[in-house]
Amino acid sequence: MKDPAHTHWWRVSVTVALEAAERIEETLEALGALAVTRTDAADAPQFDGAVPDRPRWALQTISGLYPPEVDLPALKAHLMAVCRTGAQPVVERVADEDWELSGRAAFAPVRISNHLWVCPPWHGLADEKGLVQVVITPGIAFGTGTHATTQLCLAQLENRILKGRTVLDWGCGSGVLAVAALRLGASAATGVDLDPKALSASRENAALNGVADALSVCKPDEVSNREQYDIVVANILAGTVIDLAPTLDRHLAPDGILILSGLLVAQAARVQASFAQYNLTLSHREEWACLCGARIAR
Repeated sequence: MKDPAHTHWWRVSVTVALEAAERIEETLEALGALAVTRTDAADAPQFDGAVPDRPRWALQTISGLYPPEVDLPALKAHLMAVCRTGAQPVVERVADEDWELSGRAAFAPVRISNHLWVCPPWHGLADEKGLVQVVITPGIAFGTGTHATTQLCLAQLENRILKGRTVLDWGCGSGVLAVAALRLGASAATGVDLDPKALSASRENAALNGVADALSVCKPDEVSNREQYDIVVANILAGTVIDLAPTLDRHLAPDGILILSGLLVAQAARVQASFAQYNLTLSHREEWACLCGARIAR
């Protein structure tokens, strides 16, 4: 999917040891990377095991793709602060191309639980009874299942009884959360995003999973104020979640469940204060947090 307004992109890469790779990948994504890939930086092949896993190369190059208008000096400064090892980001100007199809080797199935996985369409798992595979094409819309906040939200969705319930995914990106909810039994889902490319990606991923008829997508101003959902999930930045507090509350059914992520553990208390009418419990993976709960009974 090419953007006619872009004739080139910036690829920002950092080479670090294994223990820092996850932190750099999350930082690139948090700084707005349209796609993030990992490659082996030391010619140490990783062979497939019985259970797919994240790349375990001892030395890895993590690259993020950014639009031409990105603030490169600020991006590089932030990355150098996060690296803590003196690693220098490398910036390359790259020609426009079909990025959805590039770097396939970097995307492997992501295990969320014993029976829930997120897989790229070219790398599925064996068809086992009880195994739910959510097929997502990696592209320029956020959400391939690799980020901790996405995994936290998926785990919360899996822990709910979704059969016959409706779901609102605010800031849907690739549609991974809405599609997963439908694959887990929800009757209908709505994905909301400002980016038309995210809405297109969500439609395409829903079709890949055979749930296109149950997914609706729209921009924020197209959501009816009267519409309510059994589950509302928002995996976006903490400040945006706080700003959206009245909107998300309005769209949640009286006995519904709210799932909030995209925030750091250090930001959780501030977000909780903006949803004081909810009994929100915290789950986390390293520094990333997810808040989940229902309204406090009166």
